[in-house]
Amino acid sequence: MKKHVEFKKYLRSKNIDAYIIPKYDLFFSEELMERDERLKFISNFSGSAGWAVIIASQKLKSAIISDGRYQEQLKKEVSQKEFVILDGGLSKIIEFLNSHKQINIVGIDTKLITINQFRLLESELKFKNIKFILSRKNLIDEIWKNKPTIPQHKIIDLAIKYVGENSISKIKRLTKIILNHSSEALITFKSDAISWLLNIRGNQLKYTPVVRCFALIHKSKKIYLFFEHDLPQLSKLNHSEIILTNINKFQSILKMFAGESFIVDFNSTPMFVLSLLKKNKIKYKNVSCPISSLKVIKNSIEQKNFKEVHKVDGLAFIRFWSWFEQLDKNNMFDEEYLAKKLFEYRSVNKLFKSNSFPTISAFGKNGSVIHYRYPKGKSKKIKSNNLYLIDSGGQYLNGTTDVTRVLIHGQPTNEMKTKYTIVLKGHLSLSNLLFPKGTLGKEIDTIARAALWQNKMDYAHGTGHGVGFYSNVHEGPVSISKTNSNELKPGMVISNEPGYYGSKFGIRIENLELIKKVGNFLSFETLTLIPYEKKLIDKSLLSKTEINQINKYHKLVNEKIKPFIIKRDGNLVNFLNRKTSIL
Repeated sequence: MKKHVEFKKYLRSKNIDAYIIPKYDLFFSEELMERDERLKFISNFSGSAGWAVIIASQKLKSAIISDGRYQEQLKKEVSQKEFVILDGGLSKIIEFLNSHKQINIVGIDTKLITINQFRLLESELKFKNIKFILSRKNLIDEIWKNKPTIPQHKIIDLAIKYVGENSISKIKRLTKIILNHSSEALITFKSDAISWLLNIRGNQLKYTPVVRCFALIHKSKKIYLFFEHDLPQLSKLNHSEIILTNINKFQSILKMFAGESFIVDFNSTPMFVLSLLKKNKIKYKNVSCPISSLKVIKNSIEQKNFKEVHKVDGLAFIRFWSWFEQLDKNNMFDEEYLAKKLFEYRSVNKLFKSNSFPTISAFGKNGSVIHYRYPKGKSKKIKSNNLYLIDSGGQYLNGTTDVTRVLIHGQPTNEMKTKYTIVLKGHLSLSNLLFPKGTLGKEIDTIARAALWQNKMDYAHGTGHGVGFYSNVHEGPVSISKTNSNELKPGMVISNEPGYYGSKFGIRIENLELIKKVGNFLSFETLTLIPYEKKLIDKSLLSKTEINQINKYHKLVNEKIKPFIIKRDGNLVNFLNRKTSIL
């Protein structure tokens, strides 16, 4: 890659031995604007999480690092002549740098690394006497000519009928938390948290409707919103308590609060903020962003809207599925066309705004790539008698959806049915779980894996992630995974998605679940309203309880979706009846 060679040369001209490039923007978003895709620019890796360490020496390979979800994708997208591919995160960067004795000077953009990440790097590399060149100027930008333009920023206000609580009430709750920490203000770079607090949404990202800014929220109720580039078009936010300004005013505004104490989340705040707080004599406390803890609990109106949006989303998918099954086996379409077709069915709804993430439309062995992205204009054509995995979701004014189903045009093999049924058993086990209050995400991850482990199967991703309300489809801090130590609480919406990824096909079954109280215990209420594929179920592998659970779910799907089908569409009613009939 010319870009890689050019950047290595540029680093040598600056006497920098290595440069760290994260898959981040200023707000540590999962989805980036095109102009912030620096990792993709330098390596061609398009996954949603990862790092690169570019080594200046012509003789040495650079490193590209991501987790288990992306190992297959890395091999396909990244040149192994130029990069070593590593599985992991920040610890792998440390390991990689420690293995190269000739690296003494490492460059980092302090806007794109959190306080805790830098502290870990610094402490683990101390004994090597590595010198860090810290700058808010990104060196990739120095060689990236003709960067993509910045989309015009527009703020919209979400109506109370969707969100259920006004921003004044939310700010009041947050102010109480700030005062309980004996502090005067909170600084947060979490765009989703700010959007939730002020009941606003943005338009700069294709899939994630957050307002891209960071905030200083003072106990006086005064809120400063800082934007990287041009200020957005104003909405109802245009009043004296909320000030929209540019990032270059951040330091001068901090001076106004000298001597005060701020709450700062070291896990989501860039390194450059710490030096500015010290410079302006502001004390700080490391506290997990309190807005995230408030945001993740959906109120009764949000819960009601989540249930409603899954009816229209379920109908859109069922229309797509019916169309898919009627395709002529001699005139099938490709992965890209099918993804666009599902988008069309969702778009019919007037509250639909966009997909909630890039659709994973994967046929055959492509389904074994966990976060597969079809190549635009040259994706694989669907054929009969193999599995088609589609993981997709919608952003609606009244909620966010995310669902994965595995379909087949034609007939499955016994192996397909066996593997699908085992994944389904894991999915049903979690969906049916009753668990005590105080349970952590990591404590129930194995419930979904047990059926797979018994058959020497597993999957290299978490079992479930939180979901925002017309916001980010992957919502922290909660998840169901081997490492997540956050408590599962009533009102949270979380996915349930075990999977299997073999050499010939991939399987993932995903529903969204609402956590609800059952006395002193908790359980899941399934929000997704789309049948499982009965053609892929081997009934002999299921217990009576599991069969009853599937039948009960299919009955619910039928009852909730059928009223939305217009009377003259008898074919779709028949399709729904067939897909939800007793197993």
